[in-house]
Amino acid sequence: MRNLKTILFLAILASCQNKKSENPEIEKEITFTIDTVMIDSKGSFLYLSEALGRSYLANDGKTVYNLNQKLPRLEVIDLSKLELVDTIPMEREGPAGIGTSNIYDGIQVLENGEVFIFAWMEIVRLSADRKSVKKFRFNPENLNGDPLGADEAVRYEGLISEDGSRFFTFYGKSDEPSSRLGLAIIDLDEMSLKKVGLPLFEELLPYEIKTAKEPNAKYPYVYVEQIYLTEFENHLLVSASPFNEVYTLDLDSYTYQKLTFNSSLTEDRATVNYPTEASSSAGTTESVWDRWKKISFHKMNWDEKTERFWRISYRVFMSYDNDYSNETYLTFFDREFDQIGEIRLPDDWKIIGGKFITQGMYWQFINIDDEAAFIRLKPNF
Repeated sequence: MRNLKTILFLAILASCQNKKSENPEIEKEITFTIDTVMIDSKGSFLYLSEALGRSYLANDGKTVYNLNQKLPRLEVIDLSKLELVDTIPMEREGPAGIGTSNIYDGIQVLENGEVFIFAWMEIVRLSADRKSVKKFRFNPENLNGDPLGADEAVRYEGLISEDGSRFFTFYGKSDEPSSRLGLAIIDLDEMSLKKVGLPLFEELLPYEIKTAKEPNAKYPYVYVEQIYLTEFENHLLVSASPFNEVYTLDLDSYTYQKLTFNSSLTEDRATVNYPTEASSSAGTTESVWDRWKKISFHKMNWDEKTERFWRISYRVFMSYDNDYSNETYLTFFDREFDQIGEIRLPDDWKIIGGKFITQGMYWQFINIDDEAAFIRLKPNF
């Protein structure tokens, strides 16, 4: 392991009373270490054009699969060894062909070795032996169970369950690709659909930023907020970037509970005080940048080592010289979602690209002279 620098931080970890916690407020001083580590690429040129933004951290907490869209291949990085340990070539065509899409939205690699690759209008499952694929398309005629409306369609962004049997995603209007009306849960063996409504989807509508349709565009551009899905102990955790809250959906009964939290460092909800309609892409950019100045809450990340949920939240301040700055925060919760504490990260912390919560640390990808590296923050609870 090559450590470039180590910084010791003292911070206050405040346990802030929230709507589900009855614990009194407490404060204690904790220490942080921040270091930077390089990844040994073993002489290979890693695909860093997307800053590991489409990579996937396996359930073992140490293996990162980076999707190289150009070749294509998977680049396998071991975070415990801090080195490239394998490359997995993939074919475009043939029995194991993953398709000819120019851009894939992401990947998932299951414990059994199966690889799921997310494209615009299909999901590809590559077998563990890399010899065959199955492609899933969720057209109404391919699905049974809850019916889709005549003007509804299933989206292809989402999460494959840990056992590979279900796909958690959204359904929305077929003529508005960015719209999301509710959750769609698909049994991949039976190709059966379960639709689940949550108040969250209606609450997100005021945050949409719409641009008038341009002459050559098929659809008008609509900026929508990120919705995060996390599977945890037979529950699906659903949250959205503007709200300091999470829905816990029981995957047997499909009943849900909404949990709200309080922050002492940030607001608990992003406010809409910027234009949400624009006549040009430039106007949309201004509105989106104004939105990014407000707080955004990332997904819940369970860390086995600390037995806590970690959640990143941040503000982004853009400038026209292609530079940006962040305000970044970490909040910690126990297994029952009682909030333990929250901290602000150093002012120069950058959040672009791959970010992982594992091994009791927050790993943030950075590019150092075209080599892969991570800044790691480790709180000492």
